[in-house]
Amino acid sequence: MAALRLGSGRVIHDEPRSAGDGCPEIRWRDRGLLAFVASALLFSACGAEDAGDYGDAPGSPTGRDSAYAEIVAEEDARGEVGLVRVLAHLEGSDPWLRAAAARALGRMEDPAWMSLLADLLGDPDAAVRSAAAFAVAQSLHGQEVGDVVELLAARAPLEADGRALGSLATSLGRLGFANAEERATAAQALVAITGVARELWGEGRHAARLGVARGIAAFARGGEVGAPLDPGIVAAARWLAELEDEIGLDREGALATLRARRIAWSVLPCAEGTDAARLAEPASADWGARREVVVASSRCGAGGEAAIRSGLGDPDPRVRVAALRAYDRRVRPSGGCGPILDAIADPDARLWATALTLAASECPGAERVRQRSLLAALADSLESVAGGWRRSAGALRSLAAIDPGEAAARIGPFADHGDPSVRRWAALAASKAGAVERLRELGAPGEDANVRAAALEGLGAAVGGGGRDLYLDALASDDPQLVMTAARLLGEHMAPVDADATSALLAALGHFTARQRETERDARVALLEAIAELGGFESADLDPYLHDYDRAVAELAARTLSASTGESHTAAPVPLPRLPTPTPMQLAQLAQERIRIQMAGDKGEVVIALRPDLAATNAARLSRLVREGYFDGLTFHRVVPNFVIQGGSPNGNEYSGDGPYSRDEISSHGHWRGTVGLSTRGRDTGDAQIFINLVDNVRLDADYTVLGEVVEGMHVVDAIQEGDTIVLAAFSTDTR
Repeated sequence: MAALRLGSGRVIHDEPRSAGDGCPEIRWRDRGLLAFVASALLFSACGAEDAGDYGDAPGSPTGRDSAYAEIVAEEDARGEVGLVRVLAHLEGSDPWLRAAAARALGRMEDPAWMSLLADLLGDPDAAVRSAAAFAVAQSLHGQEVGDVVELLAARAPLEADGRALGSLATSLGRLGFANAEERATAAQALVAITGVARELWGEGRHAARLGVARGIAAFARGGEVGAPLDPGIVAAARWLAELEDEIGLDREGALATLRARRIAWSVLPCAEGTDAARLAEPASADWGARREVVVASSRCGAGGEAAIRSGLGDPDPRVRVAALRAYDRRVRPSGGCGPILDAIADPDARLWATALTLAASECPGAERVRQRSLLAALADSLESVAGGWRRSAGALRSLAAIDPGEAAARIGPFADHGDPSVRRWAALAASKAGAVERLRELGAPGEDANVRAAALEGLGAAVGGGGRDLYLDALASDDPQLVMTAARLLGEHMAPVDADATSALLAALGHFTARQRETERDARVALLEAIAELGGFESADLDPYLHDYDRAVAELAARTLSASTGESHTAAPVPLPRLPTPTPMQLAQLAQERIRIQMAGDKGEVVIALRPDLAATNAARLSRLVREGYFDGLTFHRVVPNFVIQGGSPNGNEYSGDGPYSRDEISSHGHWRGTVGLSTRGRDTGDAQIFINLVDNVRLDADYTVLGEVVEGMHVVDAIQEGDTIVLAAFSTDTR
């Protein structure tokens, strides 16, 4: 029997999973890219009895674990300690390690490694070729493509393996093309790859189809909205959209087929002359495809309005959410607010939350009366409305946007509520309504930091420098978001000179610097920017920051000093030691771990399988923090229907987390529904906040780290609302 081990030493027994629990079939002969660790993870999650031909004792490290640990350590240092072991494993006999080493080079995002990666496109092992193709594209992140289009295009007709072929297509599609000629070359290559993929049969064909779908979707997103697509690309999308399920297909193949179809439907409505309403008919069996048709047709489909109106009546709430947003963008100006107002009464939280957000814009004509009546009734029902405070609070904020006076008269019960989440919404409503005295109350010292931040934002918009004393008071807080807000407002409204404010900003900067938390960069940058705006500082005040542990802070200090003195100042940062990377033993254990998140109330439990094969350092950090009880009592503070839920912030906002920053670990794995990603605010700024994808979010691919996946409890994830609390996060390891 598997046991759930808690950081305190407690043990909760977990019943083993029975066969047929929806786990994919694993074949040990399928040793594709990173297959060993992925298979070990899936075996542990699905209750396999043995570790195949790689097994020692369960959880014990192998030679491969040791080699992988070397790659991870050098990759995490971004080459600062050299890449000796990475390059050595590129020359090794183990294709799994060659693939991992190729991916590590791609993560450097440095074109200097292009020639070496190009050579790997001809590796005898298909998994290595697949990894190399993705690494080639990743190494060019944010940079000019140059002759890489030709490089990948030339490889396409030589590739017969489905996985490698799919990786070539995905990589070609996501390149940032500088001109029409590069796009045309890539389109030709994608069409050629599609031709090969259509003829493939047997193992790998599904990966090829999915890779082609991802490639053409990325290619379409990279063009101008409404611009005609190459006819060959359109034909490829139509072929993929019409793929049929195959009898006896394993779970991996079935998922690849489903995802390829959905992605294809996201492309077709934007094809020149394509009637989205007509196309939607074949997609009727799959909510995901129907959703994609609605989203895409709202942007550029010829039959967009018909598809949107059809989506408003869809049986699946996820399609209705997409249709509601699309209606607001495309139809509402001429069609009125009726569907939005109707959705406010929908019992599904995703629908009414979306509708309340959209109701913050004025409805036309006679609908205004109904709009105000609905919002006022909900705002008056704080303690009794179905859906709880979130529904009433959303209504209050939207009412404040269209009728400030009516909203201001109703803010009291929200502002006096015992739950700070409710008071934050009161501050948001007071900001819309311009209720200055309420904002002063909610922005005062002693109030919750998130409430104060929301109140000060509104106060700044309403009275500008009139909130000076509250801004200064907020600088004494330990909450980065609140201090950022106060610093920005002081810089905007108190310039050019306010000696007392500059002194307070310098004190706050010193306080946050002494904490030595990289993840508080945003607050320190905001403080420095405000100091630069206000002036009144001495060179000696900022000289120490030239040697700050954060390069961004050191460079900003250098620019500020250079501007104020007229003399050149140079940043010379002294970085903090990085977190240790996982050991071979830890890697072996991580591959077997599942994180169990127990939600408050009757929401239930979410089980996450870690993916150290994709993101070793971030999986290790998540595991360590779970052992330490870090997540217990925290919330999912951000919930966006049809997108993500996000949580893991000690202060319940975007700007607080564990420190120091972790590196991005971008992989070729898609941001499919149920995958767990690392929340960041720019490259290499992970702070242990995580998000869970509610739908297939392919637009996040190649930009955000995937470090795990939900293996049980997606229905719980779907039901989570803003502010829902994590009672306990613990981990389980298969010990059988």
